[in-house]
Amino acid sequence: MNWRYYENRSPKEVEDGIEARSKRGDIGEQWWSRRFVDVVESYSKSNRITRGKRYARKGQVVDLAVENGVVSATVQGSRPDPYEVTIRGDALDEETWQQVERAMADRAVFAAQLLTEEMPPDIEEVFEACDVSLFPESYGDMATNCTCPDSANPCKHIAAVFYILAEQFDEDPFLIFRWRGRSRETLLDRLQELRGVDDGSTAHDASVGTGDDRPIGACLDEFWTAGGEVTAVRIRSGTAGVADAALKRLDEPPAGLAGEYERVSEYYTEMTQ
Repeated sequence: MNWRYYENRSPKEVEDGIEARSKRGDIGEQWWSRRFVDVVESYSKSNRITRGKRYARKGQVVDLAVENGVVSATVQGSRPDPYEVTIRGDALDEETWQQVERAMADRAVFAAQLLTEEMPPDIEEVFEACDVSLFPESYGDMATNCTCPDSANPCKHIAAVFYILAEQFDEDPFLIFRWRGRSRETLLDRLQELRGVDDGSTAHDASVGTGDDRPIGACLDEFWTAGGEVTAVRIRSGTAGVADAALKRLDEPPAGLAGEYERVSEYYTEMTQ
C-alpha cells in the first residue's frame, strides 16, 4: 500500500471515544494545561499536530490512563486494530516529593487553591526551589511512543493524546501531580498533616469516648453512612488550615441527605476555628 494513500485514509469511527470539548481554536483552557500542550506544539509544526487535534475532536482516543510517570492511551486509526501510545516522564522520588510538600505547606493559599481544583499560579516556583520541574521543559524531556508505522515523533496519534490529556488536566490538575508521582489523596493528606504541625496545633477532646479515632480524611468513603452510634468526637482545634478542607473531598451525599452538606460544613468550620 502506498504510504501517501494510507495517510489520507479516514480513521475508523469509535463508539464512546474520548472526544475533545473544544471544537475550534486552541485545546486546553487553563494555563497549566496550555503549559503542557505548548511543549509539543513548539516542538513540531508538521501537519501531524493538526491531524492529531482533529483526531482528538473526532473522539479517536479510545481510552487514557495516568499513572506514576506514564500516560497510557489507545488511539483508533484507519487500520482495524487501534494503536498504543505512551508518554513517559520521570516521576519524582519520595524524598523529592517530601521536600516539595514541605515547601507547599509553607504557603497556606496553595492548599486552598488545590482543594478547589485550581493550580496555584506560582506552583512552578516551589518545584524550582527544590531543583526539579513540574512540567516538562521540552519535548525531549519525555519518552513518547506509538505502535503505528509512522516513523515521525510525534505522530498524529501521540498528538491526539496530548490534546485529550490537556483537557483532562483542565478538569483535574491533580493528574499532573499523579503523572509526576503523587496521588491526590497522598498530596492533600500530607499538606494537611504538615499544616497542622506547622500551626503548632494540639488535640482537644470535645467529649471523652473510645471507638473510631481516625481523622475525617482517613474515612471519607464512610462519612455519609456513619449511622447514629457516634457517641464521641475528637476535635483538633485550628488544624484545618483551609476552611472545611476535608469536607471538600467528600462525594455528594445520598439523596436522602441532600442539603445536609451546608449544615455539616457550618458545624465543621465552627469546631475547627
